[in-house]
Amino acid sequence: MRIHLSVKDLDAFIEGNVSAREREKIKLHLNECSICRAKYGILLDTENYLAEEDYIDDMFTERVMNSLKKGEYKSAGNKTLIKRRSILKPVLSLILVCAFVGTAFYFGTKYDSLKRNTATQPDRSQETQITKTPADTPVPTVRIETVNLTLYFPNQSAEFVVPVQRRVEIKNGEKIEEVVFRELQKGPEGDGRNTVIPEGTKLLSSEVRDGVCYLNLSKEFVENNPGGSAFENVLINSVVNSLTELPEIKKVQFLIEGEKREVYSHMVFDEPFERNESIIRTAENTPEAIERSIRELGFKVLTAFRDKDMQTLSQYVHPDKGVRFSPYTYVELERDVVISKEEIKTLLESDKVYTWGLYDGSGEPIELTFSEYLSRFVYDRDFINADEIIYDVRYERGNTINNVFEVYKGSHVIEYYFSGNEEYGGMDWKSLKLVFEEKEGKWYLVGVVHDEWTI
Repeated sequence: MRIHLSVKDLDAFIEGNVSAREREKIKLHLNECSICRAKYGILLDTENYLAEEDYIDDMFTERVMNSLKKGEYKSAGNKTLIKRRSILKPVLSLILVCAFVGTAFYFGTKYDSLKRNTATQPDRSQETQITKTPADTPVPTVRIETVNLTLYFPNQSAEFVVPVQRRVEIKNGEKIEEVVFRELQKGPEGDGRNTVIPEGTKLLSSEVRDGVCYLNLSKEFVENNPGGSAFENVLINSVVNSLTELPEIKKVQFLIEGEKREVYSHMVFDEPFERNESIIRTAENTPEAIERSIRELGFKVLTAFRDKDMQTLSQYVHPDKGVRFSPYTYVELERDVVISKEEIKTLLESDKVYTWGLYDGSGEPIELTFSEYLSRFVYDRDFINADEIIYDVRYERGNTINNVFEVYKGSHVIEYYFSGNEEYGGMDWKSLKLVFEEKEGKWYLVGVVHDEWTI
C-alpha cells in the first residue's frame, strides 16, 4: 500500500529543509501520486495567497477544506479515520496560524493607515470652540432710526440754495452729520446726479465740539472743484446750511486731509463758516419758480384783456398801487393813468374819457375811454400768440427811450413782441410789456406798457 507524504514533509520540501536525496524521492513520489500532488498544490496556492492578500477570511478556509476533498473521507474503519485525521490536523493548524497572522497583518495595516489619516486631519476642536455661540450669549441688534433732514442744493443758475426735505434712515453708531454729507453727495434727486459736492470727494472723519462741526474731507474736494466764485459760494453754503439745520451744530470748519487750508480757490477757508440765511430761497421763490409764475400770470392777464374780462383782471391788479397804463415804452410817472383794483372792475362800461398821454409825432393828447384805450394801446394785436415772449430782458427798438426797468425796480417784466412786416420794412412792429411786483409772497400787475415804432 502506497504511503502518502505528510504536510510536514511537503512544507519542508517547499522550504528547502530536506537533503538532496530526500528531495529526489519527494519529486519522484509527487510525479506518481495524484493525492500528494494535490496537497502540494494546495500548499503552494496557500503560500502565494498569503503573499498577496491582506487578511484570511472564512471563505478561504472553506476553500482549503474543499480542496483537500474532505468529503471523500467517509468512515471506512478506524484505521482510515486515523489516517485522515493525521492529514487534517496539520493542515487545520496551518490554516489557523495563517488566519491569525493575516488578521493581525490586516488590523496592523488599518491601524497605521488610521494613524496617518489622523495625523493629516486638521484639529478642528479649537475652530469649533471659536465659532460656537453659547445659547445665552445676546445677539447684537441693529437699531435703525428714521429722521427728516433739511438739505440745501444750488438752483440751476447757482445763485441761491434751495431747501429739500428728505427722509433717511440712521443706523446705530452712524453720525448724523456724516449722514447729512452723504445725502448731499446724492444730489437733489437722491440719485447721485447734479451733486454739488466735487467728484471723488471722500468724507474722512467728522467731529462736533462746542457747536463746531469739524468736517475732514479728502483732497478731491479742492482738486476737483470746477471753479468760479459763484459755484464755491453755493457749494460752501449748501454744506454749511445743511449741517447747521442740526441743533448741535452752529458752525462748520472744513479740513482737507486733516489740515486747515487758507483759501478755497477764491474764498477764505481756514475759519469756521456760519449759517447764511440770505442765500436761501424756497422752492417757490427760486428764480426759475418766479419766472414760471410770471409767465403764467402774464398769460392770464392777456387772456382777461383779450376777453375784456375786467372782473378776472382785477384779481391780478396790485391791491395798493393799482396798475399804471403807458401808451409808449417811456413811462411818465406824472402823466400816465393809474387805475385801482376796484375801479378796473367796471371801467369797461364807463364813458369817462381819460388823458392817457401824448400821441407820438403830433404831440396831441390821447383822450380815450378805457374801452377805446384798451383796443388801441393794450390789446391791439393778438399778443397771446406773439412772435416772441421775452422775460426780464431790456430791448431798445425805436426812438423812444425804454425806462421800464428803472421805473419798476425790483419788479419782473414779461414782453410780448411782434416783429414788423417786411413789406413795411418792419416798421409796424408792436410790443406789450406787463410788469409784476411782489407783495406778501404774491405777484401783482403794476404796469402795462405799450410800445411801437415812433418818430
